[in-house]
Amino acid sequence: MSWTHVVDRPISSGIGRTAELSPAPQQAATRPAPDAGRPRRQARAVWFAVTAAVNGGLVAWSASCGDVGSRAVECSLAAFCIAVAARHDGIVRGAFVLGRLVPSYRLHQLAYHLGQLHRAMAIAGMAWLAVAAADAVPSWPAAGTASVGVLAILVAMARTARDRVRPSRHNRFELVHRLGGWAALGILAVIVPVQAARSLPPGSSPAGLLGQPSVLLLAILVMLVAHPWLGVRRRPAEFLAVTSEVVVVALPGRCSLGEFVRVSREGREWHSFAVATTGREGAGRYCLVIRRAGDWTERLARDVERGHPPARLWVRPMRGYGFMYHAQAYRRVLMVATGAGIGPVLPYLLGRPPVRFECLWIGRRHRAAMGTDLVDRVLAGGPVTLIDTARGRPDVGARVAAVAHRFDAVFVVSNDVVRDSVARACQALGVPCYGPTFDS
Repeated sequence: MSWTHVVDRPISSGIGRTAELSPAPQQAATRPAPDAGRPRRQARAVWFAVTAAVNGGLVAWSASCGDVGSRAVECSLAAFCIAVAARHDGIVRGAFVLGRLVPSYRLHQLAYHLGQLHRAMAIAGMAWLAVAAADAVPSWPAAGTASVGVLAILVAMARTARDRVRPSRHNRFELVHRLGGWAALGILAVIVPVQAARSLPPGSSPAGLLGQPSVLLLAILVMLVAHPWLGVRRRPAEFLAVTSEVVVVALPGRCSLGEFVRVSREGREWHSFAVATTGREGAGRYCLVIRRAGDWTERLARDVERGHPPARLWVRPMRGYGFMYHAQAYRRVLMVATGAGIGPVLPYLLGRPPVRFECLWIGRRHRAAMGTDLVDRVLAGGPVTLIDTARGRPDVGARVAAVAHRFDAVFVVSNDVVRDSVARACQALGVPCYGPTFDS
């Protein structure tokens, strides 16, 4: 297979010194094909084991109180609090910071796959809620019926979040998850305090509700859900470039390594993009390099091309950390990006990163797709090799396998096929590999 290979700056690892593929080390060829999904499954096993242990403790506590069913509401709310906390950006950021201080690949994978804890604890919460509904029906049928309604909403949310469904119907997943979650929380916000009030001794003061465990847990749950939305603002947006592949927009704020922000045009449909820089947005601003893929991004690109870009975008103030944040935990890093996947890598390429890195950027006619100015800045900013796929696609896994043993870790920003190919090559060599997944 052949392709146009552009090397604007030779790099020390040897990538790009020849247009021919370098063979992978022999040891990689003689081993069975590594499993690219193993780190994710290992993290899932750990978090599901943690969930089992936590809920085992809740069962023991409930039994010690005399009746498991009588404490099912508190147990359900506790499980939901943990599930939501596992997706709270502030808590996730704390886990990532800890991962940077403790450079352990397994710990990084646990932090990166906190979504598995979210999933496991949500399932546990649904199980506890079913027990609570069954326990409430004889004494208070209305509460049992409402709980069944919440369960139906949660089941619909779980079905749209399945691995086989979520990637192909992501907009539906987002809509059902957000609106369904708020609806379920609204129902719980009514029935939980009422049920707690019914359990108080006759003549008790309404202030006694504040001491009820179920009410306290409900308050924590509401806070965890609402907090990330506090401070959402419309920020002035300047569109710096639009090409056949990407839209580059500048927003006010800091540019930090490994972060992402959530933005929206109308406040209803939200999308996450890596915090990036192009070197020309100016002080006090950062960029989003948005790939033209999907209805939302394509509409945005067309509006910019027609001269009617949105003057402002809704921005959630609390940022999350992505897997690129963990690059700072290593000394020597190989970064592999395809097309617009260069976005999360740009803060490393154009800034002053605390890590030695080399980058392999694979794409089709880089300057036409990304803009001549950006490509020139990237090439001037660090050791980068460009591979133009206009005449064919390279075997990225083989190229990485030839040099990965020279690095402490490999970070790949690409689609599932390239990500898994690179992951298998790295696993064969025992080199940590990081890449995007849906449950990060």
